[in-house]
Amino acid sequence: MNHQSENDRLIRPIVEWADRARNCLARGELQETDLDSLVEFARRTFRQIAGSRQRLLYLHASSPSIRSPAIGWAFHEPVPTSVTQIDPEDAEIPYKSVHAAIVDGWKIIHFPNQRAPFDDREIDILGYEFVLEMMIDIAEIPKNDE
Repeated sequence: MNHQSENDRLIRPIVEWADRARNCLARGELQETDLDSLVEFARRTFRQIAGSRQRLLYLHASSPSIRSPAIGWAFHEPVPTSVTQIDPEDAEIPYKSVHAAIVDGWKIIHFPNQRAPFDDREIDILGYEFVLEMMIDIAEIPKNDE
């Protein structure tokens, strides 16, 4: 998504709210709660723009299906000291599948190449790599990694 379309996405609800408010004002129905809803929307939008960071999850699956079992993973945290290594021996995979991660709020931003199946014992790749993102509030970033 380019910068202009991101701005449009954030501005559109404000323009729509203003149009509804004009109609309410013309009918004499504008309420204080209507203004409160605009303030709450502005707060959410500001937090989204200024107070969030992108968290990445590389989730490796046994097939290109989002429902296939996860076999490896790596988090990339939005902090300067974050170091990430994929450990296929780690039994603590955070999600059983890519689908489970989606249900928890993650968004797929990269799908694996689904054209050529391979045997990961013969090459240096671990399964089918999906890259997922979640935007998190700065307050949710672990303090010990700063």
